[in-house]
Amino acid sequence: MDRRDFLLGLLTATALARTAAAAAQAPAGSIDVVQRFGFVGDGRTDNYEAFHRFADHANRVRGGSYVFPPGRYFVGRWRTEPQGTRDRRHVVNSELVDCDGLTISGYGAKILLNGRFHRAARRGRDGLTIGVHTSTFMPFEIRRCRNLTIQGLEIDGGVGSMSRDSAVPEGYSHLIALSACSNVLLKDLDLHHGQVDGLYLSDDVTLSNIRPGRACRNVRLQNVKCRNNGRGGFAVLQVWGLVATDCEFSGNGFPGGRYAYHMPGFGVDIEPDRSTEGVEIDTKTGNLEFRRCTFNDNWSAIIAGYAGNYKGYCRFIDCNSRNREGPHHIIASWPGEGMLIQGGTHDAGPGCIHLSWQAPGSRTVLRDMRIRSSHIFGFLHGAEGSITDVQGCELTGTHRTAESGHFPFLGQDPGRGRKNVFKRNRIFIPAARKDRSAPFDIEPNFHNTELEGNEYSTDLAVPGHYFMPNYAPTCTVRNERFRGRFPGVRDTFRPVGNEAHDTRLPYSR
Repeated sequence: MDRRDFLLGLLTATALARTAAAAAQAPAGSIDVVQRFGFVGDGRTDNYEAFHRFADHANRVRGGSYVFPPGRYFVGRWRTEPQGTRDRRHVVNSELVDCDGLTISGYGAKILLNGRFHRAARRGRDGLTIGVHTSTFMPFEIRRCRNLTIQGLEIDGGVGSMSRDSAVPEGYSHLIALSACSNVLLKDLDLHHGQVDGLYLSDDVTLSNIRPGRACRNVRLQNVKCRNNGRGGFAVLQVWGLVATDCEFSGNGFPGGRYAYHMPGFGVDIEPDRSTEGVEIDTKTGNLEFRRCTFNDNWSAIIAGYAGNYKGYCRFIDCNSRNREGPHHIIASWPGEGMLIQGGTHDAGPGCIHLSWQAPGSRTVLRDMRIRSSHIFGFLHGAEGSITDVQGCELTGTHRTAESGHFPFLGQDPGRGRKNVFKRNRIFIPAARKDRSAPFDIEPNFHNTELEGNEYSTDLAVPGHYFMPNYAPTCTVRNERFRGRFPGVRDTFRPVGNEAHDTRLPYSR
């Protein structure tokens, strides 16, 4: 055997081994999409028609189990017609509908969408910009399916090769879009560089014209990555019951290339379109939980700012986040059982963590978090009629320039005789934040709050200058401590209106 034959045999054996390994992770009896539907994984051949053959078969048998062998599955065509177009004389998505028991496996497989086009702002026949309809093919547009599993695939949405006029709004183009699906497992997926969102959960109102629409239900994510997509990582519109474990939502709003991005550039955005139960939708969005997930370098890590559109609970447990440059790092506003963010490190950078947002009726709880921020407020409770509860957290100011503000600021009345809670927290305010236009700066600022056992510290070491908290008359204060550079009555962190106080001792009133 010569060297060339040996290498060819080695490559063939390796490819067969990879195919066998991928098949082993798919359910027994899974249909090989290359053999059955003519997919070609060479990274060049257009698999548009193969996707339609696959979808036609799965829809006809109402489900089934399918495996994409390792390879690079390119789709060369893109859409130019409005969302919902099904006329196959045009390029349309290969929709999967009304399946029960559908499994798609693709360990070692990568789907490549063609983004080498420009989304133009000029007007078309319908009066809209042409670019709003110019979108990538969506490989997995799935509606009203039950007992659905998608695992092992990587999808590159091609936005890195795309361009657009700045006036063109976002279109409908997600790497995986589920509408009114239930009992869903999404596992070991890498969804990146999509034109809009990596993953999108919604109802069937728009595509099925059914009212009330049906929300997705009982959705599980395990080790799913949504990264560097043009608008967002994970759009949660209409879903009741979601658990995401060990997932990553990072770099969204920063797709690279010439495309720029669409606001708001989120890791996760929980933004229902419909909230009137029994009329618009069968259930409001709620009972969501994220565990050990990462939200790094998005414009906003987490957006949940529509308290009137939710019910049940929303929880982020032992998650971590880091802000790239956006002003709103986390927006947390949830009614009923409320929003809980517990554990983890959250570096907001120049951004703010909002503990309420615009409307009343929310409850936000922070527990045992480590927070870093150079924002003027760090975290802010700014919506009257909402309540916040912060306990056991560390808030570290990372300011490099002087600013006049309140770090942090709990400024609103929860109403109905309630008080916000702020206990056992540690606050550090750096010397760089002191503007020195007056002897003291009011940092932090509390209203309508029950405070106990908090410690405030600074590295400010300028005699005669100091920070002091503001406790409004509506507050109750017990055992507060202050640690500056000059212990005693001339310390650089001291309680308001109590010059005789030794800052090494607990302060109460």
